[in-house]
Amino acid sequence: MTRSRWDEALESYYAEHDSVGTAGDARGPDMLRIGAELDRSRAVRQSLDDPEGHRDWVIDAVVDCAASDELGELMLTIVDFHRL
Repeated sequence: MTRSRWDEALESYYAEHDSVGTAGDARGPDMLRIGAELDRSRAVRQSLDDPEGHRDWVIDAVVDCAASDELGELMLTIVDFHRL
């Protein structure tokens, strides 16, 4: 995902919502989906906690499990940030 695409998505999000929730519920299991491991990677989707509770904006990413194991820290690539 390019910086310009990220900036466009943020602008679109904030055109609809005034803030992004960061409290405990925003980081809870209802807002995160982790796919099955496939070829040493996992797809993940984080829903954003918008003030209206729509949860219709998401960040899609891929975790590189092999690289994460090797480095001892999360290796995550954001693929998209979009409205469902």
